[in-house]
Amino acid sequence: MSCAVCRIIGFRISTALSAVAVSAAAWIGATAHGGGDQPAFLSVPRVSVQSTARFRGVLEGAREEIVRMMVLGDSQETMPGGFGATYLPHLNARFAEVYGPAGESMLYTNIGMQSPPHWLSSQTTSSARVPTTVPSSAVLPAVVVHRLLEDDGTALGAFRTLFLHDAAASSEASLVDGPWFDRVGPFSAEILAVARSAPTAVRWVQAPSDGNVVAAGAPPVAKGTLSLPAKAAVGSFHWLQTPVLDFAGRRHLQLYVSGASSKVGTDVAGVRFRSLGAPRGVVVQSFARGGMRLQDVLGEHGTSGAFLRAMNPTVIVLHFGANDAAYGIGLDEWRTRLIATIGWIRAELGQPDFPVILASDLRSGPYAGFAILDAMPGIAHEIAMQDPDVLALNLPRIVAEEYIWLDRRPYLFDAAHLRSYAQRMLAEAFVGELCDALQIPDPGCDQAEWSDCVRTLGSTCAYGGCVLVTDVDAEQLALPWNGPGTDCSDANGDGFADLCPPAATADINGDGSVNAADLGILLAAWGEFYPAADLDYDGEVGASDLSILLAQWGS
Repeated sequence: MSCAVCRIIGFRISTALSAVAVSAAAWIGATAHGGGDQPAFLSVPRVSVQSTARFRGVLEGAREEIVRMMVLGDSQETMPGGFGATYLPHLNARFAEVYGPAGESMLYTNIGMQSPPHWLSSQTTSSARVPTTVPSSAVLPAVVVHRLLEDDGTALGAFRTLFLHDAAASSEASLVDGPWFDRVGPFSAEILAVARSAPTAVRWVQAPSDGNVVAAGAPPVAKGTLSLPAKAAVGSFHWLQTPVLDFAGRRHLQLYVSGASSKVGTDVAGVRFRSLGAPRGVVVQSFARGGMRLQDVLGEHGTSGAFLRAMNPTVIVLHFGANDAAYGIGLDEWRTRLIATIGWIRAELGQPDFPVILASDLRSGPYAGFAILDAMPGIAHEIAMQDPDVLALNLPRIVAEEYIWLDRRPYLFDAAHLRSYAQRMLAEAFVGELCDALQIPDPGCDQAEWSDCVRTLGSTCAYGGCVLVTDVDAEQLALPWNGPGTDCSDANGDGFADLCPPAATADINGDGSVNAADLGILLAAWGEFYPAADLDYDGEVGASDLSILLAQWGS
């Protein structure tokens, strides 16, 4: 249980929220440590917010209307096909467990991906297109605008989207067939198009299918043309809504979108689907890309205000840190950029009190940027204590305390970035901690602590000693696990955990000595991610691990 976690770890402080800002000196300095050998983020509250009622009201609006949560971040949050291909689906699924099936999909942009599918969709890029004049700076990351020419759907030259409202396929097997989207309807589609100087229109063809990917031979059952407003400002974005779409006895809706002319193309940013019978719930969409830094939001997408307004977000999550720290950003500059980005969002939306969540990035491997990365949650806390419409979510501390994900433990190298199961656990932490802090009932978890619905703690004797791990980590990393509730206590006082006899770090197979058998395991795992042989915890078996083993030979 989580109270046991508090006793075992020994550094979890109360999660009660304080409106008094903690001095920045407590966590900002030349090193990344907030006291002793603990990282700085452990001295920062898990959630920092001045008014829980403010943000509870934002999310609770999902019971009556659509709450659009937009995530701006790096590759950890990238969708589709990126390192965050599990994170975003699980965020959506967890919010659906809290607020019920959503009634609006993500915006499916012209990204050209079919496998793995987008969250609740698969699609392909149109081949019937010409170069667009809409610059990438006019849209947010991960959005591709295509100028589409006319296509009747028979040649599959249109941008094609198959809507998986029943979750028939997913990048995460555990989410298949789940109740994440309304299944009653009726349903329609909305096409996001860009106005040009000349009158333009969009052609749509509805060709439902029983499959889980775009179907080449599906017969059309309906078609139509949607025109942009005649006097729309050039470069403005407009939603064009289809009539109610007919399944015609098929399982999935499938829409072909093209221009209405074979000569004059129409700029289209993407498609989304709506349930007209259930206009409520939370839809989480990522506008992120690999390698992105906070400075890139304004530096590369600073003219995307019209697109931002068209998306009409309810709350925006700024989920940055690792890339900025890796490039050596200073903390004062980090604070300045956060405040500037928040100000830009609010100015473009015309809402001075627009709510923003600052979600701190996790550590991304042992590199020099830790000193900055570990201090960033403190900056987010400061801003939240000065701005009543900002909430700071200290994810590094949350996962450190609930999952025992810290350096010098079986913490996965780049854990919640490259491992699907860790992305799922990060999503659980994100939603679970928000619900707990904002006092939002979570029907998806009947335990007093959200973490008790996600993992069980126990000890392992791997790594030449005794450490606590979750049952999930033990299973995924193939670690010997002593069972739920076991710990590293030393009742007999011999200096070793009672459940783990003395062993050398390099005793990989646990036979009591470091010998050729351990060397064979290490060499077989060379260059791979193999935790038992990763003796220096850098995420890969290599020369430094061999050096450790040889130094302990015969131990």
